[in-house]
Amino acid sequence: MTRPAAVLTRLALAAAVAWPALAAAAPEYDDPAGLPSGGERGYIRTPPSAFVATPHGGLVSGIIYLNRCTGGCTFTQSSINDATSNQTIIGNVDPGTTMMITEFSHPEAVWTELVDCVRAVYSPYDVEIVTEDPGLVPHHEAVVAGRAADINRPGVLGVAPLDSNTCEPKNNVISFSLANDHGSGAGLTLAQHICWTVAQESAHSFGLDHAFDCTDPLTYMATTQSGGPCGVKFFRNKLLDCGEFESRDCICGGTKQNAHSKLLAVHGPGQTPPPPTINVSGPMDGATVQRGFGVYATAIDPRGVDRIELRINGWKWAEVPGVPLKTSAYVLSVPLEVPDGVMELDVSSCNDLNSCATQRVTVTQGAPCTTADTCLLGQRCDAGRCLWDPPAGEIGDACTFPQACVSNVCADIGGGELACTETCYGGPNDLCPDGFRCTGGTGQQGVCAPPSDEGGCCSAGDLGASRLAVNLGLGALVGLLVVRRRRRRA
Repeated sequence: MTRPAAVLTRLALAAAVAWPALAAAAPEYDDPAGLPSGGERGYIRTPPSAFVATPHGGLVSGIIYLNRCTGGCTFTQSSINDATSNQTIIGNVDPGTTMMITEFSHPEAVWTELVDCVRAVYSPYDVEIVTEDPGLVPHHEAVVAGRAADINRPGVLGVAPLDSNTCEPKNNVISFSLANDHGSGAGLTLAQHICWTVAQESAHSFGLDHAFDCTDPLTYMATTQSGGPCGVKFFRNKLLDCGEFESRDCICGGTKQNAHSKLLAVHGPGQTPPPPTINVSGPMDGATVQRGFGVYATAIDPRGVDRIELRINGWKWAEVPGVPLKTSAYVLSVPLEVPDGVMELDVSSCNDLNSCATQRVTVTQGAPCTTADTCLLGQRCDAGRCLWDPPAGEIGDACTFPQACVSNVCADIGGGELACTETCYGGPNDLCPDGFRCTGGTGQQGVCAPPSDEGGCCSAGDLGASRLAVNLGLGALVGLLVVRRRRRRA
């Protein structure tokens, strides 16, 4: 998806004219494709001095106030952002000017659907969505009303400040989702269009950049890269490219961003979403199967199915990516390396937050085992089944094969010794347990390892693809299970 150079130039100049001190501001807006009423959304790069410090014990407020501006509401153009005094830098007007925002003009049913949608998007986090002004309590204010003309920013659907210097989450930030300029279309309701503008704009106050993936509300994209529909948007637990019309380096460092991890680090966990549904259509329970057989299943999830996993006697042997938009059929091929015997097939459908539903089917391939001689390294024979014992190795424990580790990752964490560890991505929120750091560079995959006093240790590149595959045991056939622990609230 491309934007004519003249249009991009116009947008960049608009930011520079409005805020000469912020002339380096990135394009602030969203591609209007798929938004029948037109318009764009995004952020203005803002220095830390424009955010008002509040006494909040080091924690960032989890209150997001959806302000529909009943009867109209006013905001003063200022050099600071402060929801408690209605001061904002967002308007393209002279400092000290009072801007009148017209009240939410859509039917009550749209407002109700919109509020429910915003609550669903933020439900995985310890966030409270309110529709009454919290007053002087630290909070975030999402103005869901008005038109672009009210803030003198023609063609804008939404805009918010982003501290691009430190990328730290802020309190008392005001964002604008100009609801009265929104329309329905592209298979989505009016409430959904407004909801995802609110999600994007409010998230900028927590230090989130734009995502180059249309299943995340931080996107500028109206379709998938293959031209398909985006479906329902949620903050995704995936490393996604940053960018608007093409991938770029992230404002806050690195080349990728995990919106879910960043929000989890700021707010802590909220409600666990329900798992996808799963239905195994073949083979039938009790069937006798031939080596290399396939497992057939269907699955669906409102968030979209992230993946389908196949475990045989407790170990994951196969995984296929999910289709996010509808009930879909999946085929998982059982690797030829799986030893003969009784097999308990656990087929799981998972969303991107690792909420999974599982259905079990028991089959027999060849003859049931009688001793471990016909099983794989580390397996034992139990009631005709070849299986590994439940993993007990914690991070840092010595290992010889990944099935012995709780994380299912056995790798070199320094000094040439294999130990149980976890995969991770380097950066401020690497999610490694305390006492460990991610060996990958910022935004790059590595493993959790003890800090090195020698200015180096292993890295994702040091491990090497072939060595890591050996350490993982059948690495090309076996998916990694990553158990990530959140260290602390930021």
